[in-house]
Amino acid sequence: MRKRAIAGIVLCVAFCSGAMAQVLGKIDYLEGRVDVTRNGERLKKVDIGMPIENLDLIQTSADGVVSIAFEKASGLTGSLQVVHGSTALIRQDLLSGSPTNEVKLMAGSVNLKVKRLAGMKKAINVRTPSSVLGVRGTEFVVASFNGSSIVACKEGEVFCASYSEITQTRSTDSGASAVPGTMVELLESGSVNTGAFPKGNFEDNWKAMQDKWKTYNVELITADPVNFMNQFVGNWTEYSSKVESGTAALRSNAVLKKWLDEARAGKTGGGMGEFVREGPSVMKDLVAIRPNMVIAMISWYRLQELIPLVPQGAMGKKLANGQTVRAFIAQFNKSSASMASSVALFTAAEKQYMLRNDGVSPFIDF
Repeated sequence: MRKRAIAGIVLCVAFCSGAMAQVLGKIDYLEGRVDVTRNGERLKKVDIGMPIENLDLIQTSADGVVSIAFEKASGLTGSLQVVHGSTALIRQDLLSGSPTNEVKLMAGSVNLKVKRLAGMKKAINVRTPSSVLGVRGTEFVVASFNGSSIVACKEGEVFCASYSEITQTRSTDSGASAVPGTMVELLESGSVNTGAFPKGNFEDNWKAMQDKWKTYNVELITADPVNFMNQFVGNWTEYSSKVESGTAALRSNAVLKKWLDEARAGKTGGGMGEFVREGPSVMKDLVAIRPNMVIAMISWYRLQELIPLVPQGAMGKKLANGQTVRAFIAQFNKSSASMASSVALFTAAEKQYMLRNDGVSPFIDF
């Protein structure tokens, strides 16, 4: 946490809703099932016109699509579309007094048509497990699957750099621009490839290219599912149990419980003196769980992609940990609900901390 937050040297307006935009956009189109998780809880009703707040987690089912029109308070104009079978987190941070917007795509695909408002240094970043995309104003699409990403631009330019989710760092020596006619692929290994994007109807061509790319990756997985699963089974087993312990600490944190109760009541909390007293307690538990959460989440989302692709003929095979594929999948499915709850609580805790700390995350120095 920054020294000025501990010392209380901030303006009182830092505790007003204007310090960091809570509402970043509103749903302007919806079909199928769409879930939104906020303040640690899945909202009971999601509909057109509903506001989307900072650090909302959006999940679409196989038939779900949602479009979000950015609000002026976000510093952006345009929209974000989260297509079927996708999971994305929308966030805004205040860094050096300037808001930065980000869409974190955990799985699936998003479409953006976005421009920055006057005074904003950049429009938005999109982050996937293997890439970070710098956008100043453009219309583009990005898909993530099997640890890799592809990006295509209908208008403008997006600079695509390789990124490590584990170290939370981007490569400084590899990257390429996606522009009309040129698409970019970013592999989990850090390699960045470019290729021609067909002329003609952009949406139809994107669907065809995405389907071809995903089919190739699916064929790799189904040819040797045990090998792919073994890359994540060990980390999932080790780090999901550590996340459970860290989640227990967060749930028992009296300050966080008070903050979440205030959020449900529509309150933000008290002034700086109160935050100086309460903040370190929540920060301590967040910092403790974060490294385990990052690794567990990577394994969790990757296994969710892999497991539906495992053929019945592979269910009896043994994994590196000695379990059969069938036994591991049953155990994984049983523990997924607990992991989802942990992710929701972790995100809610970070959000409540940021609301009380001038929009600054407890992880700013990490």
